[in-house]
Amino acid sequence: MRDERVYHEYANWKLENHDLLKYLMDSNSDLIIRFKHVLDVTDYLYDKLIDDKNYTEEEDHIFETGFYYVLDQLDQINQLLKENYQNDIKDLEKRSKDVNLLLSAIDFQNELISLESYEQKDMDSLIQFEEELLKILQHKGEVPKTMYDQLDHMTYEMFQRLNVEYFPIDDIFLEIADELGIL
Repeated sequence: MRDERVYHEYANWKLENHDLLKYLMDSNSDLIIRFKHVLDVTDYLYDKLIDDKNYTEEEDHIFETGFYYVLDQLDQINQLLKENYQNDIKDLEKRSKDVNLLLSAIDFQNELISLESYEQKDMDSLIQFEEELLKILQHKGEVPKTMYDQLDHMTYEMFQRLNVEYFPIDDIFLEIADELGIL
């Protein structure tokens, strides 16, 4: 039996974040690019639940995965926006590339956590990277271009050593959106 509380939670979350989501979507913000397809699929499945009695467990799992992913992503954006950018979305938008780097570092941490085994030093490196980047963003400093290469190099080595193929959630949900015909 499906727990429909998550669907009510999603509806409330969408209402609470309506203005920010609308701004990000309408302006085709670089801040939403990383989870646009996840949001599209989640919206589609939310609507399908209401209309289709044959809603599957797999669709329910995809919905929950997508919802909790966008919830986390938008929470990170909201936290930066409120704490460091005085709710000025346009000011934060100027830093979208850097914010996306931060969100990628967090995605890599989540990927590591999901593995059966990983080395703590890898997680520590990612957390240290996140904290350093967050400090720069909080003080509105310039993020050195070397940090982009650093994250690429660090995660490439990590996942090679662990023999893991990493697939970003947005890429997975892009494929799902294509299968659902909602692109």
